[in-house]
This record gives sequence, C-alpha cells and structure tokens, in this order.
Amino acid sequence: MNFEYLTRFLDNTLPMVGVPGSDTVIYVDHKEVYRHQSGFDNLKFRTPVRDNALYLMYSCSKVSTCVAATQLIEKGEIQVNEPLYAYFPEYRHMAVKVPRPDGTFDLVEAKNPITIRHLLSMTAGFNYDLDSPAIQDVKVKTSGKCPTREVVRALADQPLEFEPGTHFRYSLCLDVVGGVVEEASGMRFGEYLKQNVFEPLGMNETGFFKGTEEQKSRLATLYSVNKAADTISEDNPDNLPYRFGTDYESGGAGLISSVHDQILLADALSDFGRGKNGYQVLTKAGVELMRSNQLDETCIHDFWKMGNQMVGYGYGFGVRTQLYPARSGSLSPIGEFGWDGARLSYLAAIPERKIAVFHAEHVGAFHSFVEPRLINLVISSLERD
Repeated sequence: MNFEYLTRFLDNTLPMVGVPGSDTVIYVDHKEVYRHQSGFDNLKFRTPVRDNALYLMYSCSKVSTCVAATQLIEKGEIQVNEPLYAYFPEYRHMAVKVPRPDGTFDLVEAKNPITIRHLLSMTAGFNYDLDSPAIQDVKVKTSGKCPTREVVRALADQPLEFEPGTHFRYSLCLDVVGGVVEEASGMRFGEYLKQNVFEPLGMNETGFFKGTEEQKSRLATLYSVNKAADTISEDNPDNLPYRFGTDYESGGAGLISSVHDQILLADALSDFGRGKNGYQVLTKAGVELMRSNQLDETCIHDFWKMGNQMVGYGYGFGVRTQLYPARSGSLSPIGEFGWDGARLSYLAAIPERKIAVFHAEHVGAFHSFVEPRLINLVISSLERD
C-alpha cells in the first residue's frame, strides 16, 4: 500500500478547488489502513479539522435508511412488491401529471400503485419539493412538530411527476421509507435505527440532528459555495430545509454522524453485513439485494443525468452500484456501492475485497470532480507498493 497520491489529492487538490477541510478513512478487512484529516474546520480562525467532529450526513443518511428497510425485508415485515397503500391507505389512488405542450399539465389517475421497490429505487414519481403545499399544510396542522408519518400521509396529496416505475427521479422517496419503517416495526424511525443498526455496530454518535447545543458544539463548520461568484460562506445549521419540524426524522437527509461511526457502517457492508464487532446488520443475501441494480435502461439514463460521477453506475436500494467500470472510467470493480450527501459525505463498500471508505466534508458542490477521483485513488493506493 502506498497512499502518497491520495494524501497529495486531499492536502493540495481539494483546497485548490474550494474544499476547506476533509477527513478520510479506509478499512480493509475490518482494519483501519488509512486515516487523514486535511485542511481547516474553520477558515476564519484557521482551526484544523477535528478527528472527533460531527457532520451532517444529508443524503448519505439514505444508506442507513435502506439498511433498515432491508433488515425488515429479511425479517418478513415488508416485501418489495407490496403497494405503499398497504401501509398508508392515502396512497391507494394517486394522481399523475401529464405534460401539455404549453408547459402546463393534466392530472390522471395512476395506472399502477407505488410499491416499496419504487420507493427504494427512486422510481415512485415523487419530487424533492421541500416547500410543497402538502408539507406547508402539515407544518400548520401539527404546530411545527411534523411527526414523520404525518408528513408521509400529507405527501399523498401531491401529484406524482410520472407513472410509478417508468422513470428515475431523485426525490423524497426515502423519507417515505422512514414512515414505512415506523409502520412495519411499530417503532419511531430513529429508535428503530438506534436499536437495530447504530448501537449494535458501535455507532454511538449517530442519530437525527435535533440542533442541540451538544451536537452543535462538535459540528464541523458548515459552508456553502456560490460557484457563479466563486465564493464560499458559512452556513447556519439551524436553517436546514429538510428539518420540517421538531418531530420529523428524515430518512433521506436527517442524520448527524462522525467519521468513526460511518466507517463502521461501510465496513459492515464491505463484509456482506458483518460488522467489525461481529454484529450482522444484514445477511449476505440482504447486501446483495440492496446493491442490485433496480433500474431499466430508461431509468438508468435518468440516473446518469444526476452527474458524471453516476455514469456507469446503476441504482439499488438507496445506493449507486458499479455496473460498467469502463464506462465510468473507474478502477473500482463491478459491485462497488454506496452513496453521498449534499455536503459531500461519501461512503463506498467493496464486499469482494472487504474495502470500506468514508470521506467527510462540510461544503459539497464538487461531487463530479471529487468522487470519481477519490475512489480511483483509494483503489490505486491499495494496489501500489
């Protein structure tokens, strides 16, 4: 192993493109072989990246959500081809938008029901409108609390963007899965994750972001990038758009975690579900199902439009999954899988080689530049003398 080029990329290249600081860790066969913090936690005060910092996971939360859903598939509590209305009757009759030439649309009743598979594979027809009338209405009705299942029920009032199963669209699908986990398990979503995923794996610093002083005291400084103005500025973590209310637990974007915790999850997935401490969070069959491509040709091309970092990959249950390394220009093998978040938390697992990777930033905006290079540098570093 030789990590010279990876370290140079983290220390020199990332700051040049606008990343203030990062923390990267690699496990092979449950053992840490690389950990490196680079740059600054806070640019203004020039404080270094802390090895115990907490990061908002944003969409990297989706990996944990789909692990929970796959667990429930293994337990026989849910089945992927079941209709969503089996858990939330509000979804029995859904309206679908049919575009007109003038840019408006008609509404027709969906021919097919939304299934659990559609939710897990982002093909249900939802959008990512965080200010939709349905969400605003539930905020008012619940006095700003927005319990998870109340939000899920409210989303049934919004028309779908397309007939379920016909396209891929990144959306609130996995927020809805959080509600399904609650219905199927009889537990609050966050409590299910805590008892069945996080604590058994030793992930004691992971949970939903509530904005407590304890959480914020360890939170890495949050930044946003204005590419047009070529500027970077601090963000206020109290103003997060996916925190609809005090009781809402977003399966798509709500978790806060640490590098230490997330590598434990990646490590378990890299050993077909078995964690460093021996806990089996999923069976091998469950991991195989979770990383199996769920998209047909039309949906894959929809998926690739998300960015160059997705080209060559398919999409499983909440995770990208490597299908065509030659097409993606990737050194990672078929079956490498994982996901990322808006501020570029990045998780990857390669079960065939028991390789696990987690990379944390708190700025994002450079996904298509960072991610393909990062996974290639990891693979080449592990193979270089």
